[in-house]
Amino acid sequence: MANNKIKNRAELLIYILAILVIIGFINYMASRWFKRIDLTEGKEYSVSNSTKKVLKNLDDIINVKVYFSKNLPSNLHKTVTDVKDILNEYQAFAGKNLKITWVDPAADTAEKQLARSYGIPELQLQTFEKDKQQLITGYLGIAVLYEDKKEALPVVQNLQNLEYDLTMAIMKVSRKSVPKVGIVKVDSMLDLPPQIQRQMQQQNPDNVPTEQKFQSIYTQLRNNYEVITIDLSNAAPIDSTIKTLIVPGTATLTERKLFEIDQFFMKGGNLIVLADAIAVSFQYGINAIPVESQLFDMLEKYGVKVEKSLVLDASCGQVEIPQQIELPGMGVVNMNHPVPYPYFTRLNPENFTKSNPAVSPLSDVVFPWVSPLSFAVDSGKTGIETTVLARSSEKSWLASGNIDLNPQQKWAIPSENTMKAYNLAVFLKGKFNSHFNSIPADNAASDDTLSKIKLSASSDRPITGSTDNGRLVVIGDADFVAGQNATQQNVAMLMNITDWFSLDDNLISIRTRAIKNRTINSDMLNGSSAKPGIIRVINITLMPVIVIIIGLIIFMRRREVVPSTASAPSSSAPAAKQEDN
Repeated sequence: MANNKIKNRAELLIYILAILVIIGFINYMASRWFKRIDLTEGKEYSVSNSTKKVLKNLDDIINVKVYFSKNLPSNLHKTVTDVKDILNEYQAFAGKNLKITWVDPAADTAEKQLARSYGIPELQLQTFEKDKQQLITGYLGIAVLYEDKKEALPVVQNLQNLEYDLTMAIMKVSRKSVPKVGIVKVDSMLDLPPQIQRQMQQQNPDNVPTEQKFQSIYTQLRNNYEVITIDLSNAAPIDSTIKTLIVPGTATLTERKLFEIDQFFMKGGNLIVLADAIAVSFQYGINAIPVESQLFDMLEKYGVKVEKSLVLDASCGQVEIPQQIELPGMGVVNMNHPVPYPYFTRLNPENFTKSNPAVSPLSDVVFPWVSPLSFAVDSGKTGIETTVLARSSEKSWLASGNIDLNPQQKWAIPSENTMKAYNLAVFLKGKFNSHFNSIPADNAASDDTLSKIKLSASSDRPITGSTDNGRLVVIGDADFVAGQNATQQNVAMLMNITDWFSLDDNLISIRTRAIKNRTINSDMLNGSSAKPGIIRVINITLMPVIVIIIGLIIFMRRREVVPSTASAPSSSAPAAKQEDN
């Protein structure tokens, strides 16, 4: 009997140990192969494959310090939970090369100072306790540390961008060097004091300094690159350590400046050209002015022809125009009224090439006053591979010559059988020949002795005649990333192409995964479509109808159940009496 008890206890102990081993093995496997079921359209609650690739390729320990206070208001508890979930997923894919530490600086003065040194501020947060509104202090930031490098997310607010910000911070601290991106100075303004520049802009508002005009691009690029404004007026070679050169316009590019761009390209640099064949001026009303530049000849030598016309598209954006409206009791008031504007070509997901990582995730990009592009080479036959990155919709047409840009005009829309899609952004790759056989003179140079000495010295430079692995992107519009046109989607397109050229495609899919086009109908030719109205009626009526139907079903079932339960005691009473007898 005693032997049986010992045997049973031994078997029980073995079973317990086996279960613990299985649980431990499952936990270990789960930590190595993290899996989450995410049914959202953009997989917004799961890290992307690009992030997984970055985390798995870490070759040293990255420290992530999460400065979150414990006494955060209740409305931020979900933020804390979501941050924990995404960091647990990061930990699962990075393994031992990612160390995550949660810190509450409120309890430690030294940690407060560290958080401040990382750029994480102490916040004042509103909370409601016992029916009273109170202000409390707290922290809601993340620091990413590696050796002597540090990157901070000062305040975690937008969870849609958290993965991009966090992955980019990890990439920035772990990379060996900062890549350089150059932006060619395309304005004609000298290096003058700001007050004089403002006066010159008032006289000619179309002439704005390059860095000011493309401020959104500079701001975004500086998050990940060393950005250099390239002033070609000194006739000096472009820094060869720059990986990608952006040319945001055409108007002020002399032949000598084009030579320096050409030589940068021939020596292996990547080139992005935003080519405006038609410039839009607002100095005296709104005017379309053809641009004369030798850049178009150089691009045609490379294989891209920029047409001197503008694309109009039925799939278009809107502009607001002033309109007088009479309101009861207020009289006539001026209000802005949105109207479709075909010169603002809207690109939806189907307008981008799905095989290219830089543009395949894009949506809702708007090109204002864009010129069409065509290829001047046969793909593959000349050693140059051509790809269309973006095109207008099939309901597009062209305007050339004397172009009327007035948004209040009555649009003369051609028949649909004459419309077609036009190329708006193209990519060329392969063997390119230089546009120049000799070094051109600097037309802008003065006649002083020093300038002549510089020109004489530069004429001895060797010319690089060709490149075997050139990469060129041409977009028929520069205004789409300038001023108020630089929307999040537009900037994302140029950023994606720059990342694709200068780094890799790791950040591309993360940046644009939360940018979705939710427009029901952006086609001005289908303005009378009933689709938006049908969707609106369904949204308003369907859910109440479903709730009413469910309520009626529950009510009817209760009516069936109540009588049966009420009659139950009377039916069982005789049986009880029989048992007593």
